[in-house]
Amino acid sequence: MRGLVLGLTLGFLVSAGSPARAQLLEAWRACVGDGGVNAAQQIRGCSDIIDSAGETPPHRAVALFNRGALYQDQGALPQAMADYAAAVRLAPGLPEANAGQGSAAFANGDYAEAAADFGRALRLRPDDADFWAGRAATRVARGDRAGALADYDQAVQHAPTSGRLLTQRGQAWARFGDENRALADFNRALALNADDAPALANRGALFARKRELDRALVDFDEAIRLRPDLALARSGRAWVWQAKGDTARAAVEYAAAAKLAPGDARAQFDHGYALANGGDLKGAVAAYGAAIAGDPQDAGALNNRGDALLSQGDLKAALADFDKALGIRPEYGLALANRGRARLLSGDPAGAAVDFSMLLQREPADLPARLSRAIAYGAGGQYASALADAEDAVRRAPGSAEALNVRCWVRGMSGQALDAALADCDRSLALKPDAPEAYDSRGFVRLRRGELGPALADYEAALRLRPQMASARFGRGLTALRLGRTEVARADMEAAQATEPTIAADFARYGLTP
Repeated sequence: MRGLVLGLTLGFLVSAGSPARAQLLEAWRACVGDGGVNAAQQIRGCSDIIDSAGETPPHRAVALFNRGALYQDQGALPQAMADYAAAVRLAPGLPEANAGQGSAAFANGDYAEAAADFGRALRLRPDDADFWAGRAATRVARGDRAGALADYDQAVQHAPTSGRLLTQRGQAWARFGDENRALADFNRALALNADDAPALANRGALFARKRELDRALVDFDEAIRLRPDLALARSGRAWVWQAKGDTARAAVEYAAAAKLAPGDARAQFDHGYALANGGDLKGAVAAYGAAIAGDPQDAGALNNRGDALLSQGDLKAALADFDKALGIRPEYGLALANRGRARLLSGDPAGAAVDFSMLLQREPADLPARLSRAIAYGAGGQYASALADAEDAVRRAPGSAEALNVRCWVRGMSGQALDAALADCDRSLALKPDAPEAYDSRGFVRLRRGELGPALADYEAALRLRPQMASARFGRGLTALRLGRTEVARADMEAAQATEPTIAADFARYGLTP
């Protein structure tokens, strides 16, 4: 429905010798886009009609619908929704107004309301293929496979030569996992028009999904030749280059897609992902922000922006994003894990343990969640619970360097069984000699045992592998202080606290203070 502007037969408005009617005619010509007017002029024309006391309610409803469609094209969703609703109130029997209201509700993420609006439009005009397709899109968004495909079948039945509708149905088949039927629809669309760039881009995406990368590249190349501004094709070709290992070309394509479609949430998301992978966290935050502006209900974009913010050390903003993501998708495991990490880093081990417990309720064999909960319990002083989780993890994965390291760390935190802790760290490093976390844990255990020289060597090994590791830097500072190297010690501890403000309090809980 977006982009549709209704026209009227304008002759009925003309009355000889009536300047007011002539002015109204000019307003209508602007409102329906007659004479090459721009969008601002169209909106002004529609507004003049809406405000006109001499116009009938049904005609004002048409002007409201047209202005709503123009606002929606500009991204002014609240104004569009208000105009569509007013149009429906003035003319409940105007099918386009009901469908416009559905289109705006869909853009706002209110899929149930959108389906109801398109349903009302279909009762008024059951042979409108676009109305069927509109309701189908809402059902796809809600995961209603049968309802969505039944609606798309109706749409195609009413407009069998529409490549656009065939492509949309193909997208739905692909979304619901039937690649063969999706391919058949894309091929039918291309049989109708071999230069249908969106159909080519969608078929390319299907080939890419099937890992037929060369066939995908052919379709994406042709789609871009036909439509250099088609962001879907640019993003798809970027994905293919990424899959082929050419990250430089992929990054260029993702950036081009994002520039071509600043309002396209998917293109902005892909660009953010590429920037984050390339280490440009600031750029990734901005790109994910653009994706969220385009689709405020995109829990994945919120989670990914939160992850980038977390990597930048902005814990408050990261937590806000994870909270929003989980408000949209309460069972979103990745966001739960990330929020747990952020809570732990912000000094809320109890909250972190709750998040990791929710993950473990769903999947008790989730090793990273169990190890993370062990760390959270330990940070909160619940050493028995922490050790129980660490023991369980080692039982489940006796060859896991990570599980052995966490058990070493938990035993080190508790200050008990330090010989067993040291043995765990030794085994962990034998399995994975380049793990900075294990050197950090062993340095901590050795510091607690009073073995200052070996502790210093472990902390230095950890920092060679990960120079920004706050716990290793603070631990090295404490060790250096005990060795009489006061100046170096202070520099290390200050640097660690600048990176992680709670680090001194963390060590103090274990009885280790300057």
